[in-house]
Amino acid sequence: MKIINKIILISTITIFSWIFIFSFFYRSNVYYSENSFITFLISIPIILLWTFIFLKLKKYKKDISIKKEVIILIIYFILVSIIQYITLKQLDVIPHSDYGVIYDNALKYATTGSRTNAMYIEYFQLFPNNIFMFFMMLFSIKVGMLFHISALNSIHLLNMFFIDLSLLLIYLTVRKLFGKKEAIFSLIITFFFQALFIYTPIVYSDTLSLFIGILFVYLYTFIDNKINKKNIILFILIGLLAFIGKSIKVTSLIVLIALVFNYFLKNKLKNSVISLLIIGITFLSFNTIFNKVFVSAERFSFNITEYGSYPITHWIMMGIEDKDVDNSGRNTYGGYNVNDYEKTKSFKTGKEARKYNIEEYFRRVKKYGVVGYTDYLTHKNVNIWTDGYYFSNIAVNITPDKKTKLRDFITKDETKYYNIYFNNAVACAFLIMLIGGSILKLKTKKLKDIDYLRLSLIGILIFLSLWEGRSRYLVNFIPIFIVIIVEFLNNVYEKYFNRRIKHEK
Repeated sequence: MKIINKIILISTITIFSWIFIFSFFYRSNVYYSENSFITFLISIPIILLWTFIFLKLKKYKKDISIKKEVIILIIYFILVSIIQYITLKQLDVIPHSDYGVIYDNALKYATTGSRTNAMYIEYFQLFPNNIFMFFMMLFSIKVGMLFHISALNSIHLLNMFFIDLSLLLIYLTVRKLFGKKEAIFSLIITFFFQALFIYTPIVYSDTLSLFIGILFVYLYTFIDNKINKKNIILFILIGLLAFIGKSIKVTSLIVLIALVFNYFLKNKLKNSVISLLIIGITFLSFNTIFNKVFVSAERFSFNITEYGSYPITHWIMMGIEDKDVDNSGRNTYGGYNVNDYEKTKSFKTGKEARKYNIEEYFRRVKKYGVVGYTDYLTHKNVNIWTDGYYFSNIAVNITPDKKTKLRDFITKDETKYYNIYFNNAVACAFLIMLIGGSILKLKTKKLKDIDYLRLSLIGILIFLSLWEGRSRYLVNFIPIFIVIIVEFLNNVYEKYFNRRIKHEK
C-alpha cells in the first residue's frame, strides 16, 4: 500500500510539475495569450488569502452548532442564487452545439409528442451517449409546463439544481473528511472557481455531471471493510450513480475507478469481489432497463442506422492533430476540428471510420516522432490544466443572446485580461497546492490509504492526453480540486501551526 501511494504521489509531483514549469514557456490557451509570470505572481496572494482565511477559521474557538451550519448554508445558497440569476441575465446564450441539438429535440417532443421536425434528427443515432440528457431535459420541460415555466427557464433550473447539489456535496464531503470549519472554508473557495457559475446558462454534460465524482467520494467515506446491510445499500447507490455517470459523462467514472482500486487494496479479496459484483449488477440492471424502456422505444425513434454510432476512435484521432493539415490555430492541441469530424462521418459505416481513425492516429504519431509527440502532449496539457475559465468564457460567447456589460467584461480586449489573469491564477494556485500537498504527504509516515483523489486526476490527465483537448472536461473535477486544496491547507496547519499552538500552551 505504501509503495503504491508513493508511486501515485511521485507521479503527481512529476507530471504536474512538468505542466507547471512548461506553462511559463508555452501558450496557456489557444484563444488568448497572457504572461504566465504575471499569472504566477497573482496566484501567490490568492494562496496567502486562502491560507489566512483557513487559519482564521481553524482558530475560531466557539463550537459551530447545527443551527449555525444551517444558517451559513442558507446565506451561502442565497448568494449563489443571486450570482446565478445575474449570470443567466447577463450571459444567457441561444442553445448551441450539442446542447442546442439536445434541447431542440426535447422541446419538440415535449410540445408535439414527436421529434420529427427537430434539428439534426439523426443526432442520437450517432451520439447515443446523449440520450439520457434528452430525457433529463424532456422531464424538466414537462414539469416546467405544469407551472407555466418556459422551456429554457426549466432547463436552466435543472442546471442550477445540479450545480447547487454539487456545491452542497463539496461541503458535506469536506465536513466528513476534515470537519465543520474546513467545510465552511470549502464554500468560500467555490467563489474563486468562476466556471462553476459562468456555466449556469450552458446546460450540458459538464455541469449536469458535476455532482457525480464528489458524490462517489462522499458515499465512499461511509464504507468500511465489512459486507453488511449499510455497505450493501451504499454499493447499490454507487452502482446506480455509475449508471448515471456513464449516461451523462463517462469521465466522471474515473473517480469511481480510483475508489474501487483503493478498496481492493485495503480489503480482503472476497469482500472486494462481492462489493464489485453488487455495483456491477446494479449498474447493468439500470442500464438494461433504460435501454429496453426508453432507448429501444419506437415512440422516441432512436433508430440505429447502417453507420451506427459515431466511433469513439474519432476523438482519439482528433486528440492529436496533423500539424500539416489541422494546425488551424483555434483548434490547436486536439480540440474540435470540423475537417476531422466530416472525414469520419463521410464513411459508409462506423466500422470503416474506425479503421481510418486508428490508421490516421498512428500516422500522426509517427509523423511527430517520440520527441515531437512528447512536446505536443506537453502543449496540450498546459492548454487544458492552466485555463482557469475551463472554456466557460468561450462557451457563453459562441451564440450570445444579447450584448451585456458582464459579457463585454469577459470578452472585450480592453477588460478581458483582468479576469483571465485572475482565473488562470486560481488554476495556477491549485497546481501549486496539488504539487506542494503531494510533497508534504510524501514526507509523512502515515500513508495508510492510497491517494485516490490524486489517482483520479492522473486518470483524467491520461484520458485527455489521448482524447479531444478541451479544458471543459475538467469542470466536473472542480469539486475534487477543492477537496485537495482543503486537504493541503489542513495538512500544513497540522504540521506547522497546530504543533506550535500546542507547544505555546
